[in-house]
Amino acid sequence: MMTQTFGVVLGLSAVLALIVGCPNGVVAPDATDSGTAAVSSKAVQVAASVGGEEGYGGDLMTGYAEHMPLQIGFTSETDLASPTGGMIVSLDNQSDEDGTFHLSYFASHLGLDDQMMDIDVPAGQEVTVEIPCSEIVGLGPLDEPGEPGCHFADGEAIANIMAVPGFLGQDFICSGVYECILSQDIDDLDGDGDTEEFVIVSDALEFHMTNGGPTGHAHGTSSGMMGSHMGM
Repeated sequence: MMTQTFGVVLGLSAVLALIVGCPNGVVAPDATDSGTAAVSSKAVQVAASVGGEEGYGGDLMTGYAEHMPLQIGFTSETDLASPTGGMIVSLDNQSDEDGTFHLSYFASHLGLDDQMMDIDVPAGQEVTVEIPCSEIVGLGPLDEPGEPGCHFADGEAIANIMAVPGFLGQDFICSGVYECILSQDIDDLDGDGDTEEFVIVSDALEFHMTNGGPTGHAHGTSSGMMGSHMGM
């Protein structure tokens, strides 16, 4: 596999912001300033799109509201993305067709709108891109599951439904790497019975499906932090 790397900001700094809980069924925490309140509101908006039949991660993510604290903790300025830091996003195209990933991120120090980038990733290759330190990272519109997260060169759209958005301090830190992989859905993650189609799986989905995910939660005897809610 060939890997390409390019950046849009200079330098990396280690930023660790702690976020309490998991996305879904969330409520806005008390924020002490208008900037933090705006980030908290955005995080709640995105997190509320996770889980359920039409939400990010589908039924794999169902169960958060039942088992996790109903909050996501951007509660102070120390929880926010550093305006001088950066982070790496890895986009891995494991198909045999060239693709364009629609990377999106929310960095409050750049404004209160999603930032969007189209990244071309040749077939069978991985491209890494450096972006500003951000509070939320995803593919396609951050609060719209089911929208295109990638397009193949022939125009076919790949939905972002399994590209669960990641949150700073919970799914990544700004000195690390956040990965999204386009591959064949051989495990039928979306539960539609089609194992020939392609899906994009994010680090956030994989992290939340494993024991030791956010807050180390596990349920029942099945594997993964969501246990039987994963259909396993």
